[in-house]
Amino acid sequence: MNVGALFLLRGQKEETMKSIKVGDKVQITCEAKLESGELCYKNDADNLIELTVGEEKFFPAIEKALKEMGEGQTKTITLEAAQAFGPHIPELIIKVPKTVFQNDGDLEIGSRVKIDAPTGKSFVATVVAMDESTFTLDMNHLLAGKRLIVTFTVVAILTSVAQQ
Repeated sequence: MNVGALFLLRGQKEETMKSIKVGDKVQITCEAKLESGELCYKNDADNLIELTVGEEKFFPAIEKALKEMGEGQTKTITLEAAQAFGPHIPELIIKVPKTVFQNDGDLEIGSRVKIDAPTGKSFVATVVAMDESTFTLDMNHLLAGKRLIVTFTVVAILTSVAQQ
């Protein structure tokens, strides 16, 4: 094969390799771990995450990192607590009377409970302490205040801004 044909083939391959741009809809697999290595989340090819890059409905730092990636490419990034689930806020730890819960005999430290606010909004809290008359509930997200190591792979670029 001559050098000109080699450049032609290389050029054709580069043209067919799509890279992600803002506005592209993509499917990814994702794995998130704590710094300790503890697995927090993992999906697979049967349960892909689908998102439109730039909408910031997913983690913005991951959406930014997806730009210019192509199908089959993998990246690992670290999300600081503020980029992930936010800081742990001490004011979201509250004490409530045990009488608030009808089946308080089933609750123990570590139990997750749903709280329906008068506004119609629901919250999930974790029982972190209890005594004879009260539960102490932490309403922070379980991963609040934690740094995450996230590895993601682009499985497919479904729609490209260039195609629209």
